[in-house]
Amino acid sequence: KGNNMTRDEAAQLLNCSLSELAEILGVSTASVAQWGDKPIPPLRIYQVRDLVAGRQPLGLSKLKSNLNEIQN
Repeated sequence: KGNNMTRDEAAQLLNCSLSELAEILGVSTASVAQWGDKPIPPLRIYQVRDLVAGRQPLGLSKLKSNLNEIQN
């Protein structure tokens, strides 16, 4: 797929719901809903990939604590 990722793929990679995905990425649930089946914005793809790799994504300072709360 290269540089494309859907919201469902992102949620699956992070093992979270769509509402949790919105919280993790610091966006509204309405934004996530608008992505639908289309590829998510490139910045969000990079952030998801960083999270999956265990890195702190650019622009998401409190993200790690959010992700830890969701996974625990």
